[in-house]
Amino acid sequence: MLNFPGDLIEYIFGFLEQYTLLEIRMVCKEFKKHVALRVLYQLEITQENLHLLNLNPKVFKNLRVLDCSENELTWIPQIKGLKKLYCWGNQLSQIPHFEGLKMLSCSENKLTKIPHIEGLQELYCSSNLLTEIPHIEGLKELCCWSNQLTQIPKIEGLKVLYCFENQLTEIPHIEGLKELHCSDNQLTKIPHIEGLKDLWCSKNRLTQIPQIEGCHIIR
Repeated sequence: MLNFPGDLIEYIFGFLEQYTLLEIRMVCKEFKKHVALRVLYQLEITQENLHLLNLNPKVFKNLRVLDCSENELTWIPQIKGLKKLYCWGNQLSQIPHFEGLKMLSCSENKLTKIPHIEGLQELYCSSNLLTEIPHIEGLKELCCWSNQLTQIPKIEGLKVLYCFENQLTEIPHIEGLKELHCSDNQLTKIPHIEGLKDLWCSKNRLTQIPQIEGCHIIR
């Protein structure tokens, strides 16, 4: 039978106790961090917390607003329940289909396609490589300038359309449209849209511009 000095035994068991407590603290800290994320409503991703996007998407089950702009991202996780997504100024070549999304701000990326998201109300997708825009019923505001678009879908109910610096040859007659910015295209005519309030149409091939009562025109 071996005999150990009392202080040595106390040291060994004391060390084990401290180590166990340390482990518990580490687990609790990690748990609290993840639990806090589960109840987040809005989250801003920066270079300092970029690792959060690698967590299981279920962690973000209550997240409604995600801002991950200007991070040189090449992908975004599929997060259910998201309502607003700000992801402009990255290196994205595609956007996941976020069911239930209401606002998508994805300008200044490398997108060639926008997913058809039913219920989307605001779409900001300027300065990409888009050749078409999906026909999304209920869309209220569309900002798609500086792309490679040759046509714009006729979206009933659209209120604001910014489509300058594209390759458009015509603008659809969208009843209820209030703002139309279509400069720097190849348009030969502009539809007469009653109720239009602002019209920017310079640098086109127009031979005439419709005279719409109460409309402020910059040609």
